[in-house]
Amino acid sequence: QRRFTQPAPASRRGAARLAKAALKSGRTCAMSGTLLEQARNLHEDLEILEKAMYRELGDPATAHLKRVDEVARDQVVATLLDAHTQRAKRLAAVYEDGDGARREEIQAMSGSTVFSAFYDQLKLLRDYHRKHNIAPPSEVYERELLVDVLEGANEQTFTGEEAEGRYLDMHALHEAYINLKGVDKETDYASYLKAAAQLANVPKPTALTSGYVRYVKSLRDYWEGFLTRTQPLLPLADILTKATTAFDERWAKGEFTRWQGGGAEKENGGDPISLEGVSSAAELEVHGLEKLKAELARLGLKCGGSLSQRAERLFLLKSTPLEQMPKAHRAKGGAGGGGGGAEGGGGGGGHRELALLEEVTCHLGELLAEVVDETAAMVEKKQARTYDEIERDLAAAAEAQEDEDEDDDEEKEKPIYNPLNLPLGWDGKPIPYWLYKLHGLNIEYRCEICGNQSYMGPRAFERHFQEWRHAHGMACLGIPNTRHFQGITLIEDAYTLWAKLKGETQGSTWNPELDEEFEDKQGNVMNRKTYTDLARQGLLD
Repeated sequence: QRRFTQPAPASRRGAARLAKAALKSGRTCAMSGTLLEQARNLHEDLEILEKAMYRELGDPATAHLKRVDEVARDQVVATLLDAHTQRAKRLAAVYEDGDGARREEIQAMSGSTVFSAFYDQLKLLRDYHRKHNIAPPSEVYERELLVDVLEGANEQTFTGEEAEGRYLDMHALHEAYINLKGVDKETDYASYLKAAAQLANVPKPTALTSGYVRYVKSLRDYWEGFLTRTQPLLPLADILTKATTAFDERWAKGEFTRWQGGGAEKENGGDPISLEGVSSAAELEVHGLEKLKAELARLGLKCGGSLSQRAERLFLLKSTPLEQMPKAHRAKGGAGGGGGGAEGGGGGGGHRELALLEEVTCHLGELLAEVVDETAAMVEKKQARTYDEIERDLAAAAEAQEDEDEDDDEEKEKPIYNPLNLPLGWDGKPIPYWLYKLHGLNIEYRCEICGNQSYMGPRAFERHFQEWRHAHGMACLGIPNTRHFQGITLIEDAYTLWAKLKGETQGSTWNPELDEEFEDKQGNVMNRKTYTDLARQGLLD
């Protein structure tokens, strides 16, 4: 009897681990008491996700997609790939068998206790099915898994200027750039786009300001986010890691003359002060106020105070590394520090973070060079197009649309397969699920003014405010359907806004008694009420 019940603790540990995994994946499996079944379920999920990714990438019909459709497809594949990676890590943890539960479970299936273990498992399965009444697995689970993965993904949206990932929208960054000190304020948007990645051309005094650091960080974050949205399958983290490694090697060799070596030293007051052989702060006072100030500014330390205070502050580097200096001695806006310290080697330690930030940002600009050029060309073309060119572009677009229509008519009709009940496109076929989610057609909006009518997607919701149903509902409430009520769907909110608008317009209504002006023979101007009172009393000539 002891031999029959020996594998039970391992089964309980496996059941606990599997229950946690089932809660994470949103799936309840029939054999939730075995690690082998957990591994089988994870293998099944991986196969489903791989098939879905192959259908998206391996379909010949998707070989010549438009840029907008290609970006949306890549976002879906990236979501599926993330889910695949998570499940693969969980499967690897099962096979690693850190607690030995899987090994004990396999051992229980062999030896003299194999039959007793089999009947024990069979009893557990029957009790489980009797309690939960689970239907046999079918193709419905594949659909539920894909819907769950895609519904849980973060939506990647674009601004109108970005045109679904075709162009960049850097107007806010352009405004931040021209507001920096020491740059050309007359730089137009197109010229800025072409020179945005050339951060080395920015004057060094400007680069040492905190505003420039904020600008470069914003530029890096926007470019990194744009690459993530438009090229989700690009291994951006690996690329940035390699760029950082290459930067470290070049920095060690002193190749960044903008922040290292003589260039940095000249701009901060000549050669750096060497602390070798200096035994007290008084020996540093011979360099003078300006020399000490320039050296402290180069190192990123506070440079104010008297001559002795500056010398003492610089002498601290003799025993304390620059990275461990107390904050009380550091200058505000840590980007402006120099390097070298006691060694005087021009290492530019305080400038290293800013140099790395510029290097990573320039590398991102190289990855987006083609998009930047297309955006600049689009901006210049918009500014220089004539009426004839606009008509020619519209005619070319109409011709391309006609060619696409002819190609679609030649395709053979296939039976419509629509298990998710997606809306039909202009070709009579269900639109792709990523497009269905991209346009927000899975979001329901209700309007109480229209009689609790439902509208699927933000586009239909915004359009219904100008349709007859909403206009009729506003007329029944006695409220004009003006632009002030755009976005109002509750009757109570509409009444509240209407009362507020009437109160604001009541004070600006024309009142003849107070607003109409009269003039007597002597040239005195007064309102109508005053003029009438004086005339009745006979006080007017």
